[in-house]
Formats: sequence, structure tokens, C-alpha cells
Amino acid sequence: MHNGEEKLELNPPRDLTHFDRRDINGIKGRLRASVCLVLLGTPSLEKLQEIIKNDKAAWSKIKKVLTDRTNNVNVVAALVVASSASFVTTTASTPHISQWNPEFPYFCMLGGFGCAMLAIVSGFAQVIFLSMIGPRDIEMAQKSRLKRVCLFILLMLPLLFLLVAASSVGLAFTAALWFGNVLWIKVLLTVGYVVLLFILMVIILALC
Repeated sequence: MHNGEEKLELNPPRDLTHFDRRDINGIKGRLRASVCLVLLGTPSLEKLQEIIKNDKAAWSKIKKVLTDRTNNVNVVAALVVASSASFVTTTASTPHISQWNPEFPYFCMLGGFGCAMLAIVSGFAQVIFLSMIGPRDIEMAQKSRLKRVCLFILLMLPLLFLLVAASSVGLAFTAALWFGNVLWIKVLLTVGYVVLLFILMVIILALC
């Protein structure tokens, strides 16, 4: 019994969370490892190649997590497309609070619509890529800077486009409410953006 427990301690099961980025010295190295964990599910390309070659179960789990995340991004992006399209094609229901007559809010709304569409397209491309990726692809990404950059861009695009779409829609509503020239609305918007900046600062400091 003790031999079995010692073996488990010496060879702990592989898992997506079986890694402490704090073991890496330097802020730059930890940020790089954090980005790789988000995009690849592993702290580095070398670790991913090792898992693909030697641990099929862990690789299947990583692929499932990444695919599920991309599918969730696609669902949210589709909701953004539907809501922004319906909003643009209807008349604003709160003219006493928001002003949609200026072009800027509609420009932002249409930008959010376009970015959400791009998130869906790039998300489908990422799902197809994840279904075909293998050790050879990771090896080529390690050897070629162009392949490595393309790999990270492809993995980043769906989430990036969704974030830009959400930001554009939020900016459109902010502009329309600001143009409405209602004092308490402007105060709430200012407080909201201050809280948002504080949350972003906390996230960045936590990752460093």
C-alpha cells in the first residue's frame, strides 16, 4: 500500500492545472506562461508537444477544454450578432435618455456586429484546427517563427474579436447615453468606467 502511495507521489497525475507559473522567475516569463496556458492549455509549446506524444488522455482533455471554450465564444458571438442586428434595424425606445441620432453610436454598433461575425468565423476555423493538430504541427511551430505566430494568432482571434465586439457595443451605448445629456446617467457611466479600470488593474497585477 505504501509503495503505491509513494509511486503516486513520485508520478502525480497530469492535469491542466498541474503547473505553478510562480515557479518561473521574472514577470515576462510568467506572463508568457500565462498566455500559453490560456491559449494552449499548457505553459509552453514544448510542454504541449510532450503531452501530445506521451499522454494521449491529457491531450484529449486539453483539446476538449479548448474546443468547449471556442464553442462558448461562438455562442456568445452569435448572440451579439443577433442583438446588434435587431437593435440597428429598430427605433431607439428611450429618446429621453439616449441619443442615437449621431453617427458614432451606430458606427460602434456596426463595428461590434462585424467583429462578432469575425469571431464566429475564426472560432469555426479554430475548432477545425484543433481537431487536426498533432505533434508535427507543434514541432513546426517551434522551428518556424512564422508558424508560431500564425498558431497563436489563430488561437487568439475568436476571443479577441469577441472582446472587441463587446467593447464596441458598450462604447455605442456609452456614446448614446452621453449624448443624451442626462446628468445622473453621466455620473453612473463615469463610476462604472472607473470600476472597470480598477478591475483590469487588479487582473494585470494578479497575473504579474
